[in-house]
Amino acid sequence: MISGTNMSDLFNGCGEGTGFSPTPHNLTYCGSVHDGLMCWPPAIAGRTVRKKCPAFHGFDSSRDAVRKCGKNGSWEEIVESIVTISKTNFAECVIPYEVDIFRRFDDHTRDTALTMSAVALSLLILSLLSIIVVFVIYYCILPKFINTCLHVRIHKTLFTAAILDILAKMTSHSLLLYELNNISFLNSIFFTSFMCKFLATFKQYTEIVYLGWLAMDSNFIQILCKSEHLCSYGFTMYCIVGWGLPVVPLTLWVVTLVVDHKVQCWIDHTSHPVMWVIDIYKVFILTTTLVFLVLALVRLHMAKYKDKVYDLPKMKYEVRMSLANLGFVGISCALVMIPTHLPLGGHQVVQFLSVIMTSLMGFLAAIIYAFANKDFLKFLKHNEVRMRFGKYLTLNVP
Repeated sequence: MISGTNMSDLFNGCGEGTGFSPTPHNLTYCGSVHDGLMCWPPAIAGRTVRKKCPAFHGFDSSRDAVRKCGKNGSWEEIVESIVTISKTNFAECVIPYEVDIFRRFDDHTRDTALTMSAVALSLLILSLLSIIVVFVIYYCILPKFINTCLHVRIHKTLFTAAILDILAKMTSHSLLLYELNNISFLNSIFFTSFMCKFLATFKQYTEIVYLGWLAMDSNFIQILCKSEHLCSYGFTMYCIVGWGLPVVPLTLWVVTLVVDHKVQCWIDHTSHPVMWVIDIYKVFILTTTLVFLVLALVRLHMAKYKDKVYDLPKMKYEVRMSLANLGFVGISCALVMIPTHLPLGGHQVVQFLSVIMTSLMGFLAAIIYAFANKDFLKFLKHNEVRMRFGKYLTLNVP
């Protein structure tokens, strides 16, 4: 009896050099197969076949992977296995330190992760498109002198940081969807040791850089609230602090993980105690931003500064909008950080909320700093700008 394959498959690359010579007329056996990680030769029905584990990160190559050939001549599922891929039991291969990690990827967890990643990708695309629209308006429609203003340059850099943050999250969710749909967390060409660790590092960097530029914007506002002059210098220092300062906590975080978290792709790195380094920095940045905005609001209500501020109602409106954005971002970060250190009941609900809110941060930034910005809207309504917009569409839209 021949089951699961035809005769030519018995002697393909997976069956060569095994010494197995079936006699098809009087034997029941399972055909050779590739499970996605390694080849398995033909096996006599009722036998359990063992082969050395492949040399993947997180696997002990001195141990054995197992497949079972059923009595009817077909490979059987091993339902009690922690890690089963294409009917191969890799439970013995997994290094004990990582077994608890693999237990989490049951069917329910996988379906939940798929849903969250799909929702996140949709919202991230919305955020990305909204910021791209803002950039098109800035560079192609608004007058050049507007783009040279320090506050506008800060906003554009903030949008750049938001785009990098969005792209990092989109890449992360896209790769997760790829892995989940293929039901393999082990053999993706994207999840090489370097690439997945680089992605984790880049994702953390873009998140804290975005928060840093929120602080840069709030600092500019509080300076503007005590001076009658528009600042036109200092952008280089803003860039050094905004792009450079996050490297300090990030370096400490990376070095600690390299030394103390030797796990495939840094899986579960957010549960490592060193995550406090990143989270404390986020709390520091958010607190600093809040202090700057509260200071600006206080100054706007002081007689000493009221007369010096140009367009007082507009400045109050801008501070309030920045506070609203900070509140949204602060809650988003809290939903990510708190469950990591203080496990909560209803954790899945918290995860969904954090995914939705963190994915919408870029969209909200585009609304707050552009489409709800009175100066931005004033220039868009100007006749010359409308003419430039019409000309741009004529030249660029087929």
